[in-house]
Amino acid sequence: MMQKLSAFLVISILALFIVSCKNETKNEEVDKATVKVVKAPEGKRAKKKVLTPEDIEEINSVMSRVMTDSELKNFASYIVTAGLAEKLSTEKGPFAIFAPSNSALESLSAEKKKFYANPDNKAKLEEMLKSHIVEGSLDKEALLQIINKSGKAKLKTLSGITLTASKSGDDIIIVDGKGVKAKTVKGSTLGSNGVLYVVDGVMNAN
Repeated sequence: MMQKLSAFLVISILALFIVSCKNETKNEEVDKATVKVVKAPEGKRAKKKVLTPEDIEEINSVMSRVMTDSELKNFASYIVTAGLAEKLSTEKGPFAIFAPSNSALESLSAEKKKFYANPDNKAKLEEMLKSHIVEGSLDKEALLQIINKSGKAKLKTLSGITLTASKSGDDIIIVDGKGVKAKTVKGSTLGSNGVLYVVDGVMNAN
């Protein structure tokens, strides 16, 4: 059964999404829907929620960064399905996520996509996703410092496999133990408990 995000994080992300939509479109229906969401019951004043430090960290978490990046909709869906959303939204980490883009996940064969969509293979889905997550403070500057000093950086993932990061021109290339290569196409976006990169390949896929 799919593990759900905490209600507070979902509401916060929904609010961010609504604001984004309002900035991008003049559609009156969107404006009306927004009013319905935030309007207090007639005769009653909406209660203001006082944000705790924990609330603020969750709103700014690396999971929130994943959820609000349009290039990572598929990855976000997989993360929620695998039950990893709570970990990435509430735990301190820090985490460095090398998240495959929508196009990278879409490039998987139909057989592999069907395999990961099967609830019976949830453990394998979790293993594949954890192969994109590294524990440690690893923004782009820190990663490049390691690469420039040693020629490459060895990154131990939550799944137990090791990724190797190196430079090719101005690009950072990530390679898994099977020789699959991915280039970082966006990074690094900072969150309260980690950093997010977008890559153009899928690591450790079955």
